[in-house]
Amino acid sequence: MVRKMLLFILGLVVILGLTPVTQAQNVTKIGIVAPLSAPGGVETGQALVEGAKIAAEELNAGGGLLGKKVELVIGDTSGQPEKGTAVMERLVTHDKVVAVGGEAHSSVALAEIEVAHRYGIPIVISEAWADSVTAKGYPEVFRLTVCNSLIYSKAAKWIKDAGFKHVAVIGENSDWGLGVIQVFKDNLSAAGIKVTSMSAERTVTDFTPQLMQLKNMQPPVDFLVDGFTGAGEILMIKQAYQLGFAPSKNTAILGAGMDTLYPGFWETAGEAGVYVLSNPAGLPGIPKTKTSDKFTKAFKAKLNREPDAVAMEGYDTVMVLAEAITASKSTDGKALVAALEDKVNWEGTRGTIKFNKEKNPPWAYHMWMDVPVFIIQYTKINQDPSQAAILWPEKYATVKAYIRPPK
Repeated sequence: MVRKMLLFILGLVVILGLTPVTQAQNVTKIGIVAPLSAPGGVETGQALVEGAKIAAEELNAGGGLLGKKVELVIGDTSGQPEKGTAVMERLVTHDKVVAVGGEAHSSVALAEIEVAHRYGIPIVISEAWADSVTAKGYPEVFRLTVCNSLIYSKAAKWIKDAGFKHVAVIGENSDWGLGVIQVFKDNLSAAGIKVTSMSAERTVTDFTPQLMQLKNMQPPVDFLVDGFTGAGEILMIKQAYQLGFAPSKNTAILGAGMDTLYPGFWETAGEAGVYVLSNPAGLPGIPKTKTSDKFTKAFKAKLNREPDAVAMEGYDTVMVLAEAITASKSTDGKALVAALEDKVNWEGTRGTIKFNKEKNPPWAYHMWMDVPVFIIQYTKINQDPSQAAILWPEKYATVKAYIRPPK
């Protein structure tokens, strides 16, 4: 009897074209793209996902979004543009996500935004810095981290004001790395500072030829910008130290990527990491907001360490998308894009996030223009970024000037 009743109901479903309510219909899926395997910046990708997961857990503890549970669908892009394209296609067409957030490599982000633009689905970039990501002017693309022109113009001004005379930049051959070179050249050359630049493939692991060339230059190089991500960034710092080049009493070194912010930095660099400069787009509790306090507490409870800028960006990304869904009362792509542009004004872990609508300069479109930017310097081995000396901006500085190594 029961079997006949089930068959009867199934027949009605087929005849009337009804779709049974499934678990998938009771969730709101948000895609997260990040490099979680080599050759990508794995620690950066992991931090991004860790922050995003805490946001999803918080949302679900509060009842989800529009009465539905939030489900993150994680896609590993491995730092490769072609994989980023494939992951985005799968997220949109197979997993049916309503929006996407994340990414830490600009070349991959540039591939991903093409898919987002084609399908009309919003994507919030968490950590990719090439100007061209937002300069393309796609309405679906938003960014809540810095871009090259925004952060490195400020770093260049600090370098000039600190009195450095000859700056060398070694950048990876990527959209981000080449952008790093260009912004420093444009800003420092205009200020009368000598700039020497060179690029190398992302796969390079031995920087000895470039470093020796720079070490022997006249006038001497007194500031080196390490424009690599992933293992390359840390290896360059270690090799520069082993060659007696930087960090030293004569030459400072800035790790322009984010890999200087993770425990893996110290595991590889060791004592070479002391006196290294870094430029995070956020520090826990600076500026202090209710959200930063709550997130820092949750992150430390779960992972037993202070959150870094990328983890904060991952959290903010999911929460900003949640704000757009709540404000628009919809998961439709066009509605979410409109809400992100006009309705989101959310106090996040690093300040109040609102996206710019102006297109002059082009990279400013859909940027959060008030991202906090810092220049920090490690003063002892195994130091957490939150405990490093803050050199800039002046209102948050914990030391008066660059700390020159004794040898």
